[in-house]
Amino acid sequence: MPKARFCLIVLWTVTFGCQYNSRPTAEALFHYTPKELTNYNLTKPDAKYFLPYVLEEISGMTYYNPGVIACVQDEDGKVFFYNHHTRKIENTVRFADSGDYEGIAVNGEKIYVAESNGHIYKFELGSSGEIKQVKKYKTDLKKHNDVEGLVYDPIVNKLLVACKGDPEINDKKKKGRSVYYFDLENQEIDKREAFNITKHEVKDYLETYKDFEYEENRINFKPSGIALHPINGHFYIIASIGKLMLITDRKGKIKGSIPLDPRLLGQPEGICFAPNGDLFISSEGQGDKGYILKFNMK
Repeated sequence: MPKARFCLIVLWTVTFGCQYNSRPTAEALFHYTPKELTNYNLTKPDAKYFLPYVLEEISGMTYYNPGVIACVQDEDGKVFFYNHHTRKIENTVRFADSGDYEGIAVNGEKIYVAESNGHIYKFELGSSGEIKQVKKYKTDLKKHNDVEGLVYDPIVNKLLVACKGDPEINDKKKKGRSVYYFDLENQEIDKREAFNITKHEVKDYLETYKDFEYEENRINFKPSGIALHPINGHFYIIASIGKLMLITDRKGKIKGSIPLDPRLLGQPEGICFAPNGDLFISSEGQGDKGYILKFNMK
């Protein structure tokens, strides 16, 4: 091969090879989180728990007792108490008939479950694990709001209800996705949302730190789960559509964004924390077993 031609090939390879390798990955593009909030490596789970097939469509979870995660699934009105140490379901209770159950939260002995149409169920367990009287609350949230996430906030003694669908109540037009308070004293949804996250807020946050064109589904944030960090007090909100997790302060101001790898979390629906800060994210099985990934707090 002529020397000049060989040099030209080498130059082309080095030039375009460097350009290819320098292309930013989705991890780099969508991950901007301050150092004080970068406590998890979401690309390397510390444990993976495959769930029984009855939880193939796991849709929500909350940390219940040491080692035990309380889970709900889309269609069945049951709570499954999964022990991640023994990797077994240690108790199952029925609180309602079939429906579309998406979120679960715990306040002391009280267990709350949210249905996608805005109904909230409350009950307790007896000493032998049996379910006590169930109370059902019909709220101002409706099917079009598409409730997806539920978490208890001990600071205000209220539940936070995250909506994937329309953000408004009583036909008051809003944009974005809303998170509402459910008052545990009067058993009602506060008419004024706790906070609202719009598409423009997500885009503005990312564009503050990154200069590139975004995939539309990453920006069109639709919550599928919400959890309150037990140590830093921030809300962690995941979205199955777009595979993104946002970190917000108590007023809903975005403080961080972390992409969720679809190869690890095919359909992330549930999120919760252990008291020590360890993070758990669940995914539906999509025809196979559902599972939970654990990420130790660093």
